[in-house]
Amino acid sequence: MVKSNLQRLLGDLVAIPSVNPMGVDHQGEEYSEAQIVDYLASRLKKNGLDVEVVSPGLHPCIVAKYDGGHKETVVLDAHLDTVSHLEMSIKPFDPIIRDGLMYGRGSCDTKASMACWVDALEASLAQGKTLTKNVILVGCSDEEYSFGGIQLLRELDLKADYAIVGEPTELKALITHKGVYRCYFRAKGISCHSSFPDQGSNAIYAIAEVVRRLERYHRKLQSIVHPVMGSPSLSVGMIGGGTTVNTVPSSAWTEIDRRLIPGEDPEVVRAELLDLVKDMDAIEVSAPYVCSRGFEEPANSPLLAKLSKCCALHQQPLMKTIAPYGTHAPFYRDLNIPTLVFGPGSIERAHTHCEYVELDQVDKVSRIIMSFLSSN
Repeated sequence: MVKSNLQRLLGDLVAIPSVNPMGVDHQGEEYSEAQIVDYLASRLKKNGLDVEVVSPGLHPCIVAKYDGGHKETVVLDAHLDTVSHLEMSIKPFDPIIRDGLMYGRGSCDTKASMACWVDALEASLAQGKTLTKNVILVGCSDEEYSFGGIQLLRELDLKADYAIVGEPTELKALITHKGVYRCYFRAKGISCHSSFPDQGSNAIYAIAEVVRRLERYHRKLQSIVHPVMGSPSLSVGMIGGGTTVNTVPSSAWTEIDRRLIPGEDPEVVRAELLDLVKDMDAIEVSAPYVCSRGFEEPANSPLLAKLSKCCALHQQPLMKTIAPYGTHAPFYRDLNIPTLVFGPGSIERAHTHCEYVELDQVDKVSRIIMSFLSSN
């Protein structure tokens, strides 16, 4: 099978490991975005783009700019990290093509989107097409765990008229999704021998009381209803503590996942969580290690109209969709940039043991973005 330039590009990206360590101190060069940033930086510089590597090291981001002096600027964003490769049933970094599908970790989420952005820009420049927009291409680290990379870009004060965030939406425009707030509750106790438990203070009992209060808090949240996304929620996902069964534990913890509907303020959420345990001196609430607002793009968005016209040029009606998961989109909306989430592949294929992406979708998205870059 003869591969197109786009397929070769996507294959190159899949073949470069960029696994997110998910907060664990994993060893090995595969747990880094450095190699894929180096690849993209070299390639984009050859195409005349102004390239900046943000926070060089194990987890860098890349920002590449094409400035044609146009009135409008669009951000094309796709994260570079992937989830773990360890339990896959295929070779994770061997981009095999079979029956119109490319397999490999990150093929769907979201190296296909990055390949589309790069290919559309490269092809437009090589073919001498009349581009009507400046382009800021953004590739971030650490999206899968803490949105760490996109937080770094806040300091760059990016200015643009539109932003398209690449995620596997099956060529639909994702216009609304929930936000996420994750943090720890930690309890401090006093250890002693378990045969004299009253001589100590059991941290597990304290954290158990916190869990009960969090469950009640979740139930209260169900009275708040967004017209599209439903209710906010809270889930206690992990709990731990103690050292041995015959020692009263001096420490315990629980980790929570709070989902925000559009319009909720993370600072208000933090205040609510602190209020839950204000009478418990033994409890400490950590700062969030993940914090993202809910996302909502207005129905009259100029970006939605422009992208819809470009999709129609390729016989691809632009349908709207919503999602329970989070993306980089709220960060661009916070900058007052009209934003949509759009890309090839299905979220049902992301993170799976045999991740793949449909190559016909990849090709179509690249052509749609080419049209967008030259549209009025």
